[in-house]
Amino acid sequence: MKPMLYQIFAMAVIWIGMVFFYQEMDQVSKFIFYLVSSWLLLLIVLFVKQILRKRNQTN
Repeated sequence: MKPMLYQIFAMAVIWIGMVFFYQEMDQVSKFIFYLVSSWLLLLIVLFVKQILRKRNQTN
């Protein structure tokens, strides 16, 4: 669970850095931004799913 949390944190830092330069991005950069956003959302969903699964197994 810790490696996924570290990856979420790293991707969030990259995403926040990209948000500041969104207006200056060209089409390729925006595509990369949307790719990073999608990957970050997927990681968050998988992390929450893992937490819920662990919580249900303990009960």
